[in-house]
Amino acid sequence: MPEAREEKVTEWLKRFYYLLILVLALYLVYLLRDVLVPFVLGGLLAYALTPAARFLNKRGLSWKLSVVIVFLALLLFFALLFFLIIPEALSQLKALASSAPRYIEDFVGKILEAARALDARYPELRLAEAVEDFLRNFLGNFENYLQTITKNILNLVSLFMSVLFLGFVVTPFALYYFMVDAAKIRGTLVRILPRERHREYIELLRDVDRVVGNFIRGRLILSLFVGSTATVGLLAMGIEFPLVIGIIAGIADVIPYLGPIVGTIPALLFASTKSLWHVVGVVALFSGINFIEGVVVTPRVMGKETGLHPVTVLFALLVGGKLFGALGVIAAIPVAGVLKGILLHQKKTKQKVTEHGNTL
Repeated sequence: MPEAREEKVTEWLKRFYYLLILVLALYLVYLLRDVLVPFVLGGLLAYALTPAARFLNKRGLSWKLSVVIVFLALLLFFALLFFLIIPEALSQLKALASSAPRYIEDFVGKILEAARALDARYPELRLAEAVEDFLRNFLGNFENYLQTITKNILNLVSLFMSVLFLGFVVTPFALYYFMVDAAKIRGTLVRILPRERHREYIELLRDVDRVVGNFIRGRLILSLFVGSTATVGLLAMGIEFPLVIGIIAGIADVIPYLGPIVGTIPALLFASTKSLWHVVGVVALFSGINFIEGVVVTPRVMGKETGLHPVTVLFALLVGGKLFGALGVIAAIPVAGVLKGILLHQKKTKQKVTEHGNTL
């Protein structure tokens, strides 16, 4: 009896020790959150690009040469991004800021025109008066909303530029060594764990790696699909600022299926100043993107077990950003993926134990 009690106390002490280590580690991450951002970015990019390096490695190239080729291709991509796409996006964003009041005025005018047409047919509705009062109150507060939004955007841009500066200096080195020494890093993680449980932890790391890696790669592919198809579709229809709307839709699609919804709102505003057919075209475009993303693309690039519920992603982003700022936003989804990987591993372990028990 005393031995059982002593074992129980020892087990509780172990749990308290691990909890204390976890709390101290989280506090250390909080203190170093700004410094850790480029390393986390490097880790995420390594997760996303490792399959490409593996593909080259299987074709007979050495692992280091495969990593170098992928690394140089990534640098070329970012060079094209910064010299071609970003200047055009900034130019469209500047034009959007200067012409937004005109588009809003045209949009409001069309709404009032439709309301007056209904009033002419059904005078008892007095719809135009109600709509005009609503729009007057809304536009009266719109300037304050716009100032708040602009301030937040400027803060976000400032944060992005600081992260980008650190990223240019540190992230490429972190990315290269994370990819080159991936096997060594995994081996080190396994060696510091109890030897008798090495096999279990190796399986756990594989499950986590599969969930996190597939989710990150899948979301990047889906965001690129949504952003590029929205941009091309809007450009073909002659809707203003297609690149800005496409970028917004692609970034918003980090939260599953949100990108097409977010992209529809500004696109409808600009389409409404042209014609009804443009409005119908925008609705059809983004409905089609959402359908193709959900039914065709998502099942192909992401397995069922690697998906995270949109509410989970949104909650993780909000909590991560609140607690750890930029680092929290960047690391939120991978951390959620790690937790899901652990849960999946536990589920698989329980199933194996149950099946083993049934065979006996």
